[in-house]
This record gives sequence, C-alpha cells and structure tokens, in this order.
Amino acid sequence: MGRTGSTYRARLTLILNACLEIFTQQGVVDVSSLADKVDLTERAVKDYLDDLSNLDILTYEGAGRYRVNIDRIDDVTSELLFEPKSTLLVENFVGQDTAAQAELISVSDKVRRLLEKLDFPKILGTEVREKLCKTRVEETEYLNHLLGETLVLPKFADDLFLDNVYVCGSASAHKLEHWALFDFSLLSVVALSSGAYLGFFDKNILDQGKSLSRYIPDLHSYRGIEPFEEGEPFFEMSTDFPELLEAGRSIAARYLREIQHYRLGVEILEEHGDKFQVYFKLGSLAPHGFMVYSRELVRLRDRCHELYYKFLETASKCDVVPVGVVPISMDNFFFKMVRGVLKQDLGSTNDLNFLSLVLEDGDSTCLIKRGHEKDKPPTENNYEFYVMKKPFVTKYEFISKNPLQDQKRIADLAFSLSSIPLKSRFEGGPSVVSSAKNVAMVNLEQLMKAVKGSLKTGLMGLWDELQRTRDLKRLKNAGRKKANAKENHKQ
Repeated sequence: MGRTGSTYRARLTLILNACLEIFTQQGVVDVSSLADKVDLTERAVKDYLDDLSNLDILTYEGAGRYRVNIDRIDDVTSELLFEPKSTLLVENFVGQDTAAQAELISVSDKVRRLLEKLDFPKILGTEVREKLCKTRVEETEYLNHLLGETLVLPKFADDLFLDNVYVCGSASAHKLEHWALFDFSLLSVVALSSGAYLGFFDKNILDQGKSLSRYIPDLHSYRGIEPFEEGEPFFEMSTDFPELLEAGRSIAARYLREIQHYRLGVEILEEHGDKFQVYFKLGSLAPHGFMVYSRELVRLRDRCHELYYKFLETASKCDVVPVGVVPISMDNFFFKMVRGVLKQDLGSTNDLNFLSLVLEDGDSTCLIKRGHEKDKPPTENNYEFYVMKKPFVTKYEFISKNPLQDQKRIADLAFSLSSIPLKSRFEGGPSVVSSAKNVAMVNLEQLMKAVKGSLKTGLMGLWDELQRTRDLKRLKNAGRKKANAKENHKQ
C-alpha cells in the first residue's frame, strides 16, 4: 500500500527539521548522519533529500553531502518568527508560486511527482472555476458560513481611476539579531517598528507631495533637559522556567507588535480618518489567539485586545472600513467547503494554493462568515474573501454591517492598487501597504543602529570601568605584597 499524502508530509517535515539541525551543527548535511538521526536507511533518506532539493530547500554538493538554501529558509522563517511553534512544515514551502507552476507544461516531472506525493490538488482549474461560478451559495449546505450569489464571482474586481482620493495602509516590521557581549554572553534582540502611509492619488497618479507617512517608535536624543518618560519601545521579559522563555518571548513579541500597530492605527484614524474610506492593515485584522497564563503575558494580551477594540471603535466613528490584508495564510476553510460541493478527489491544500489554480484575474470568492475563534477577541460582522490579482491571490478580512457593498468597494480598491511583489513570498496587496512596510523597515534599521550604538558605547564604558577597577585592585594588592615583603625582610 502506498503512503498517503498526510503521512508523507509528516515524514518529509521530520526530515526537513533534522536537516536544519544537522546543518546548524556541522555546516553541511551528509546522508549517513541524517540516516542515523532519523533511524532510516541511507537509501530511504536519499529519496526524501531529493524531494527537498526539488523544493529548492537543499542543494546537492556531491559525495552524499547537501547544503541548506539559507535564503529560502529565511524567506519562510521571517514570516513565522512570532508563531508559537518551532517546527517548519513542508507546506510552508509550497506557496502560490509552486501551485501556479503545477499546471504549466514546463514544470519538471520531478516537481510534478513531488506534488502528487504531497497529495497536492489534482484539478483542472478552468473546469473547476466554471462550476464554482455557476454554483449558487443558496444551493449549498453552507448558508451559515457563506454570503453572496455564487461561490466564485467572475471578474468581480474593477480597475478604478483614482482621482482626488486618499487611501491608507499600515504595516509592521521586525528584526531579530544576536549580539555577542565580549566573550562571555549573548544578547538576543527583537526590534519592532510600525509604519503608516496615507497615499493621495490625483488623476490615477500617486502625488508624493500630498501623501504622508508616520512611524513608531520615534526615537530622539535625550539631553537631560526635556521631560523623560520611561516606557516603549523597550521591554524585557524573564521567567522562572527557562524552558518557557523562548516561547514566552515569541508570544510577548507578537503582542507587542500588535499593540504598537493598533496604537498607530488609532492615531492615524483620529487625525486623518475623515480623508479616506478604507484602512488596509497588513496582517490579520484581529490579534492572534494564544492561550496564556503568565501574569505578564495576560497583561499584554488584555492591552492588545483593548487597543484592538479601540481601533475598531475609532474606525466606526470615522465611517472607515478596517481591512486586514493577508498575503500568506494556511487557512483551508473555503477549500473544505468547495471540496464538499464538487464531490471530487481534490487532494488537500490551503485556500490560497487552491484558489491560485482556479481564479482568474479580477475573480473573487463569495464572502466567508467567520464566527468567534478560540482565544481571539469576540467580534461581530466579521467577514473575509479572496481576490486574484495575477499572479497572486490575497485574502482580505473586514468588519462591516453592509458586507456585500463593502466587499465590492474593498475588492475594487485592492485590485486597482495591487502590483507584483518584487521579492518571492513578499507581501502582495495594495501599494499603500507596501509603502507602509517600507516606512516601517527604514525606521527599523535606524532603530537597530541607535540601539546597537548605545549598547556598544555603554558596554565599552562599563568594560573600561571594570578594567580600571581591576587594575586599581591589582596595584593595591601589589603594594600590599611589597609592604609585607619589606616587613618580613626587617624581621
């Protein structure tokens, strides 16, 4: 009996993480070391290594030795940095680009066979699209979860001519670095930054002069004259349980990033909310749901939820629709319902990969009603949908009392402003979000330089002080020994 897709995925994921561990320790992955680690024969291990090479995760160097593609790993781990898990999944490396290539004749037989082993969707996109465009929502058994006319809305999004229009977007950025403190300690630093961009479009052209940007944290020099307020952007976390420290820091960093992002959103809405109708926020609209019990993490969670509700309340007062832009998602909610409707063996995958094989430029799914999710703050009138702007599909989450009307408004704006990302697996979606991400990244680099410079100066000063203290102590001891020697000589 052949291996099922889920079993093979699990085994390939195990091999993947074992390769990363060996590469970290030895700088190379050799077949014999890997076979010993995962308790398989070298022949069996080679099959898995070939598949990881086909996904561009490994590069074969000869003599049974492989090297990890660091750039490929970094692209994925940068998106998963604050997720509460330490294991990379094979699914993380099978993105929309791989899914789209699956239908091309030019794709290699090796990749095609690998997708089949992973139980990737075995579909003909055109045939499935036609059926979904004709299937009315009311004819399905998912009326409690879906809203709209048909499962797929063909050519739903229009390319607007933007004239005398403001559109707002915001994004956050993060960076993790490990700094050596002389020869005796290692300091791990996570820096967070959020940026907002309010773009003004005149005759369908972005007017940089009338557009504006904002970022936090905004560091400035403290000269001892002006009032000093202690607080953000620095946060230190410790625990009595070292084994929980890494997970706790990851969750705390996630909460701090969302707190910062919502706070910036509230500021923008309060100051400029009368200028635009839609606010695009990169990432999920609601904060991630974590089960936390630590007093400090509970405090951060409550603060995050408090600012989330304030963000929604401020948007409602300004008559602005808040929208979460989600370019990367592992959700398969829509795919599971469609699989039930089509009654075909479609394999298993997530919504983004499936829809990248089905949708055409401008197509949208019907609205998906998302009820209360575990450990997330309860929210009414919560909807999401997917739109194709070739070559990528992006998910949009929003909150509205007029969902069908706002879906059209969001889809048109997003479609008109979206462009092809410059980097593989980088954020797609509206250009104002990309501009906001750039604002956040520039501020992040300045933040890291300032913090690194301050720490270096302070630590060097501390080191010099320790050296002087030690030298004085040595001098004092030497004088005492000399005096004792003279005293002994007299005796």
